[in-house]
Amino acid sequence: MEMGPQSLPGCGPIFFLAYRSSKTMNPKLTLLLSLFLLSPLPGDSAGNRVTIDPSQRSQTIAGFGVNFNGTYFRDAQKPMIDMLIDDLGATIFRLDPYGLINWEAKNDNDDPNVMDWEYYNDRYSIPTFEASWAAARYLNSRGIRPFLTLSGTAPDWMLDEKLPLLPGRKRPSKPDHLNSAMYEEFAETVVSMLIYARTRARIDFEYFSPLNETDCPPEEGPRIDPDEMPKVLETIARRMKKEGLDDVKLVACDQCRLKNDYFGPILASTELMKQVGVFSLHTYGQDSISPHVVRVRNSNFPFVPIWLTEYGDLNDLDKSQENEWKNFSLAATGRALRALNDGASAALFWDTYDNYHEHYPRLTFYGLVKNTDHLYAPKKRYYAAKQLYRFVRPGSQRIAASSNVEGLLVSAFRNGADNTLTVVGLKQGGPAEIELAVAGGSAEVASWELYVTTRDLDCRKIDTLAVGDGVAKIRLPEEAIFTLVGTPKR
Repeated sequence: MEMGPQSLPGCGPIFFLAYRSSKTMNPKLTLLLSLFLLSPLPGDSAGNRVTIDPSQRSQTIAGFGVNFNGTYFRDAQKPMIDMLIDDLGATIFRLDPYGLINWEAKNDNDDPNVMDWEYYNDRYSIPTFEASWAAARYLNSRGIRPFLTLSGTAPDWMLDEKLPLLPGRKRPSKPDHLNSAMYEEFAETVVSMLIYARTRARIDFEYFSPLNETDCPPEEGPRIDPDEMPKVLETIARRMKKEGLDDVKLVACDQCRLKNDYFGPILASTELMKQVGVFSLHTYGQDSISPHVVRVRNSNFPFVPIWLTEYGDLNDLDKSQENEWKNFSLAATGRALRALNDGASAALFWDTYDNYHEHYPRLTFYGLVKNTDHLYAPKKRYYAAKQLYRFVRPGSQRIAASSNVEGLLVSAFRNGADNTLTVVGLKQGGPAEIELAVAGGSAEVASWELYVTTRDLDCRKIDTLAVGDGVAKIRLPEEAIFTLVGTPKR
């Protein structure tokens, strides 16, 4: 038996075995030794490869963005909004104009079919709403059509108590369930706000989410169970149509617990689905949105997009650098990438900037942007989000991406406008060197530009990678969020 080091393209050093006589070694032992020697060595990039396939295309990306509390808007925030649009790449702003749904503390009248505009005009012109209308108009001036959303509980007079309690919930100190006898009144309240926003505040908007996390009452929204949700939304949709707002699409229904099925009952209502433009979910954990995506794709309405309208992390009171990096940067990015790989068409970070939220109620620190006495500066999590938002533009399509690399999560996209390919990845441990290949050979990409965010770097371009035989070799630190932008061959 002769053994000698040889090499194959992309395989690194291996050993070939040549036999002078079949009697010199046991055949089984020979086979085992051959398999061992031919296995990639630890750290060898040939065994650590990401492969993308532009021919396998999935959902079209609607965009990425932020949740925006409009109630504190002032001129000092305009440069921040400009930064979010021009630098971060945000294209979707989920704007909450009040922070609660209880502004109609007393019924405007006893007839839900007749809006008392003397009452409503007064309510919607208070400083809280006026600040939000100004924020929305500024977004319009920047080419953004905010989608309006409501959060927090409804007025006490619309609520009752419902038993049994939701799993894991304690009995509330006061009623938190939206009374079915009050659906018409609730619809009057929320639709009157839309009418004012369009006709008096002069806001251009396309989407409306009337309810938030109704499976996490009472702080986030009034309790509405999955079997009740279609009836509530149907009532709102009818009132919108009656008031000439049927061009506004409903976003349904911003649920927080992914194990609940709100989509199924909504999909069963053909009339309601005429008004539904987007299905929406929130995630701050590890649960997959895939069952919900499959439910929609297998329905009679398979092309309704699914948006992740809230993601991020929840321990905002821990302001340590470690929490900022591990949870608000790495873990939050992982949630967005997994949702995209599962089929989401958009992802919105919670929150834009540090601010007081009425439905908590306390000063919160979830923002991408630090707020120090109305001086605004990006946090590390801002640059983590930028790795995705800046480079994957609306209209891009997700394409297939596979990886055998330990500790690596990737998503890949094709931008049809300029025919570029983009790979966004999250690295948490694993080998320092990996390979990136494009299925079908080297015809797609001339080179890759590499941008990274680490503990020390903020979405910085660090290299331009050559492509040889259709493969680029990439060196990355132990932990990183990275983006590769492929320049197409001419």
